[in-house]
Amino acid sequence: MTGRRFLLLHVTISSGHHHASRAIAHALRRIDPFCQVINVDAFDYTSPFVRSAIHRSYFSVIRHQPNVWEYLYDNPAVHQRVQRFRTLLHRYHTAKLARLLETVQPHAVACTQAFPCGMIADFKQQHGLRVPLVGVLTDFAPHVYWLHDTVDAYIVAAEELRDRFVANGVAAERIQVSGIPVEPKFLDPVDRPAVYREFDLDPQVPVVLIMGGGGGFGPIPELMASIDRMPDACQFVVIAGTNQPLLAWLRAQRFTHRVRVHGYIDAVPQLMDIATLIITKPGGLTTSEALAKRLPLLILSPIPGQEMCNARYLLAQRAAEQLESPERAGEVVGELLRDRSRLDAVRRASERLSHPTSAMDAAQLMIELADRYAERPNLLFGDDRGGTIHAAEAPRRAPRRHACSPKKSPKRGSAEGEVSQRAGAATGS
Repeated sequence: MTGRRFLLLHVTISSGHHHASRAIAHALRRIDPFCQVINVDAFDYTSPFVRSAIHRSYFSVIRHQPNVWEYLYDNPAVHQRVQRFRTLLHRYHTAKLARLLETVQPHAVACTQAFPCGMIADFKQQHGLRVPLVGVLTDFAPHVYWLHDTVDAYIVAAEELRDRFVANGVAAERIQVSGIPVEPKFLDPVDRPAVYREFDLDPQVPVVLIMGGGGGFGPIPELMASIDRMPDACQFVVIAGTNQPLLAWLRAQRFTHRVRVHGYIDAVPQLMDIATLIITKPGGLTTSEALAKRLPLLILSPIPGQEMCNARYLLAQRAAEQLESPERAGEVVGELLRDRSRLDAVRRASERLSHPTSAMDAAQLMIELADRYAERPNLLFGDDRGGTIHAAEAPRRAPRRHACSPKKSPKRGSAEGEVSQRAGAATGS
């Protein structure tokens, strides 16, 4: 089939969910250069109040009451109590969602976060929309909020996750174990000498990569104070993400070891290729990228909920080691660098869990589902996808501009560049 259109939904720019959807978008274009990929933040199709309330509540609970989040996360009793509220919330946003679907008229939809997956799943059930829906999990911890009868396929990171979904009533044939989607460029060969030159690093000295997710979270100042006291020869690359205060603090320091500091950058695949070890919070995307590069993980400060589950899984599989406190970072990193057999054991476990072709596999599944559904007429869109959803009551407010990265707007004509042009039309802008 030619002229395929794909709709991808994530939440929050620069989140792991966003990076996963971007990875799928780029993979779709590698496989089918003529397809159209629309990648949107699902919160742009909710009310501003809902968006703000969810953000404020999540970050407030994580910072001040982390045990509360651990209780709420994947709790069937809580899920049951809020089910009716979630259904009402989805119906309240139906008009905006209908206008988006009417404009894009996708041949397949994929969601990298449970909230938009629930929105589309409920819409399919209420309106009889016959478009394949794929739920793409971006953590090593499935939870009950993903479970919907109208999701055609789930993509999960490991066999253990498939078993848990099957135990919750999901048919095994609806589940594909192909990993958390990482950018296809993680498959590309790396010119290692050029990377050392670009980042002013010594090829003869071990490189430790330090990351705190897209937001530069975690006790990085305390960690740096510890590792800078290491007697071992070592050099560090610290990625602060969008955390400007952290970036400014790091650049103001005078370290004993060679330390290269960067904000949000796209060279993570290259840096992971030359690194000996990575110290990071156990977000699903970062850990999957490290696994794809067979890079030993040292896990720091997991937040309750999904990160704690990720950490437990990786530690149980011996694909990571735990850093109990940032103050011990120098001691632990030194031990690992001196014991290469220990590092090699973690690297072998990482290779067993890695899925470097994860985004390509997800894209291929979407294409196969789109082609399969194309053989059946879709009464909601019309046989020619002429658009028969009635959403005249949808608000005319344009969504905020979607960006490919925090630094610059996407290029016109790119997979991400079509977001603003086409999804903007979905709200009448």
